[in-house]
Amino acid sequence: MRILVTNDDGIYSPGLWALAEAASRFGEVFVAAPDTEQSASGHAITLAHPVRAYPHPAPL
Repeated sequence: MRILVTNDDGIYSPGLWALAEAASRFGEVFVAAPDTEQSASGHAITLAHPVRAYPHPAPL
């Protein structure tokens, strides 16, 4: 099973990685998160610049 774990608190959030570690017992985990905290940005639209994704080493 593939599992996607995401948040709006940023890639360095300890809770994100705790959840990813717990989920890894049930399948292959992928994490997607902003590079900085973005709370309350759920309804935002990005128009001024492209959205990019970069690989980040997991601290698991």
